[in-house]
Amino acid sequence: MLVLAVLTACGIRPTDPIPGLEAPTGPVENTSPSLYWVSPGGRVVPVGRPEGSLSGFDVVALLAQGPTNAEQNRGLVTEVPFDAAPATVDRVANGLDVNLSSDVSLLSAPAVQQIVCTLLAVQPVGTVNLRGGGHSLEFQKCA
Repeated sequence: MLVLAVLTACGIRPTDPIPGLEAPTGPVENTSPSLYWVSPGGRVVPVGRPEGSLSGFDVVALLAQGPTNAEQNRGLVTEVPFDAAPATVDRVANGLDVNLSSDVSLLSAPAVQQIVCTLLAVQPVGTVNLRGGGHSLEFQKCA
């Protein structure tokens, strides 16, 4: 009996719950993203990539490199200039701030949509602010 009393009374007393941090909220990175390419008709269209394939990559650099051979065979192209990369992406209150290595005022409308739609497919957070070359394109949405 004495052994049982010693083993069950280990000296740990009950305490009140310890408060912690709030659980994370908001959008998460898409694990099955799409890259957006320009179709033969001039429309910007999504093309799915394998799950996790864009995590940690500079998607602007991927867009600047252009579509795969299989995608090119479907007539898909990129209008994102090669010198747009590398780019940095930062979360801000209204969405994403993207700093390109090239002048954003020289981007075509399809190039802007490729970048904006791809970034919002990876992190659906509102709008995208594109900056580079001393210019900016604010509050861009995927159309």
